[in-house]
Amino acid sequence: MKKTLIGTVMLVLLMVFPIPAFADDFTIKDFKIDAQLETDGNVQVKELLTYEFDGSFNGITRDIFPKEGSKISDLHAEENGKSLKIEGENGSYKIHRKAKDETVAIELSYTIVGGVEKYADMAQFYWPFFDDRNETDFGNTVITIRPPEATNDVIAMGYDAARGSEMTDDAGTVVYKLGEVSAGTNADVRIGVDEALFPGAVQTNDQQIRPELEKEQASLAAAQARYDNMHKLSGKAAPFIVGGAVLLLLLIGVYVMRTENKRREKAAMDYPEAYFVPEASMSLPATLRYTVPHVESTQIQTTALLDLLRKGYIEREGEDAFRVVSRDTEYEHERLLIEWLFDGFGDGETFSYNDLDVLEGDKLSVQQEVTKYNTLQSAWEKSIREELGQNDLKGGAKGVRILAIIAGFLLIAPMIVFGIYNQPMWLVFLIFPSLILVLFGFLYAPKTVKGLGIQNQWDVFRKRLPDVTESDLNDQLDDEQKRAVIYGIGTKTLDEKKMVSSDPSVYERGYVPPVMYYFPIGTLAYTQLNRADSAVAASSTASSSVSGGGGGVGGGGGGAGAF
Repeated sequence: MKKTLIGTVMLVLLMVFPIPAFADDFTIKDFKIDAQLETDGNVQVKELLTYEFDGSFNGITRDIFPKEGSKISDLHAEENGKSLKIEGENGSYKIHRKAKDETVAIELSYTIVGGVEKYADMAQFYWPFFDDRNETDFGNTVITIRPPEATNDVIAMGYDAARGSEMTDDAGTVVYKLGEVSAGTNADVRIGVDEALFPGAVQTNDQQIRPELEKEQASLAAAQARYDNMHKLSGKAAPFIVGGAVLLLLLIGVYVMRTENKRREKAAMDYPEAYFVPEASMSLPATLRYTVPHVESTQIQTTALLDLLRKGYIEREGEDAFRVVSRDTEYEHERLLIEWLFDGFGDGETFSYNDLDVLEGDKLSVQQEVTKYNTLQSAWEKSIREELGQNDLKGGAKGVRILAIIAGFLLIAPMIVFGIYNQPMWLVFLIFPSLILVLFGFLYAPKTVKGLGIQNQWDVFRKRLPDVTESDLNDQLDDEQKRAVIYGIGTKTLDEKKMVSSDPSVYERGYVPPVMYYFPIGTLAYTQLNRADSAVAASSTASSSVSGGGGGVGGGGGGAGAF
């Protein structure tokens, strides 16, 4: 649980504060756009893009997509008066200028033919210089729009990133100070001026547009006022919301610690340390799966096979083969293990490690055998997990878990508000308690008194196993000692060398202590089953680009980058 929470929090930290890549990179430090409206309805545009290059580049890119009914002409690029090569078409252009670890300022100029729309009372310039197709962040971004001549009859507004940023001077020049603009952001600009200033432009519409512009301007101003109000309110409420979430986390943490301590105390009383090996509350494979962190699947398989021998369900036949004695097993996974090895790869009565050779190679038949192996193994492992689930080893704290989930999801609403109303710091601060609460609610599965008791008993026993010697066992192993030896072999904590007596007379007339019976079987089983798992893993193989439209007003827009 702790490792899962820590891993998830680390992942979120990396997403929120990504580690910079050690590769060629660039930033657009400044982006200045100056648009001069002409009397004929065309627009002369000059752009100054200041790049900071970190690494080697061949030039910059600029996408300029015109609105429907207009076009881009006379595109020119220069640096300090020196022309630069341009290539491209259909709105996407490359400007060649090699650069390496330096700051470069490139000026673009072009004409928007038919950029001004002339109505009966006013003319409007409604344009997206970049849009949501742009893949680069812009630094200090300023858009300036100048009428053909000075006028005090100007209606100006902006949309999305440009909303509320417009300022109009006494001459009618409109300046949009956008500041930093993130990639994938729209920022349409729109101004209306007296149509008499465009005598050479063709009237595109005989309707009046002033009422629409004034209404739109008032609507945007009202929306901006609401936005500003919500920005202030959300900023005032944020400390209380974040503080409440953190306080709830702390209270839950205190509750969990107190509950855990009470359970541990009761577990110590109800499940005292065993004299030798703990009682058999579960099968040995399930016990091993539950009590040993990160245990290998092969270790459990080896333990399970040795336990079938102990219980007499199978018997040894030669050095590397076994025969089924009985299928009337105590646990379902024991029956499935026999089905997996003896029926799946043996002849139904006997199983030899050589039967697993069919898993090696690159023939089609090998893939079929691998599929069968995986299917039977999965069924066996599922049955062990089901046994663990039936023993009520984990559970409880349902009320506090539900509370945490509800609280975590309720925090999504203020996070959305913080995102909409530009409270990035509070948004980040709230992500963590919300995420932790939800993960806690879904993943927290405390061990029951029984689960803690069994874990503690086997932990103590496992720590004692390395010191167990042959003299600690009977001449003829009883069933409890057999369980202890098999568990020790499965966990790799029983030292085989300490099972060898230092008294040579013990081995007179070929006598070998019974405990030594299990070690060679276990070693060979682990080696051969691990070979099979490795072959299966080697044979298993695992084998999208999306594109979409975007754009500002009228399908126009664009972006900038480098290559």
